[in-house]
Amino acid sequence: MTKKLVIVALALCFILSGISYAADAETGTQKAKSWWQKLFNYPANVTNETAGVVTEAAKGATSVVTNEVKTVGQVTSGSLGKTQNLVTDPVMGTAETVKKAAEGTAAIPSNANKPEEAK
Repeated sequence: MTKKLVIVALALCFILSGISYAADAETGTQKAKSWWQKLFNYPANVTNETAGVVTEAAKGATSVVTNEVKTVGQVTSGSLGKTQNLVTDPVMGTAETVKKAAEGTAAIPSNANKPEEAK
């Protein structure tokens, strides 16, 4: 009787360990699949993030030029008080645009590595 009980207990242990191994193997497969998806999605995400940074930098540069043209128009039409803005506004606007572009560029690797759900 005890021999049968030991055999049943051993069989139960083998069955449970097999089920546990199968469940672990499935999790490992999911991890590998996730890793491959990240591997191939990362370059696409980097490209997407880079395009966003370039677009924002272009908007900033356009804004600087537009504001400078407005200031030139104001100065030539008699608002001489705006003369100092002819020099300071483009410098400040360009510096702000470069700062935002640098911050955006520095954030590209971490933003591209975020899961799709987090974006």
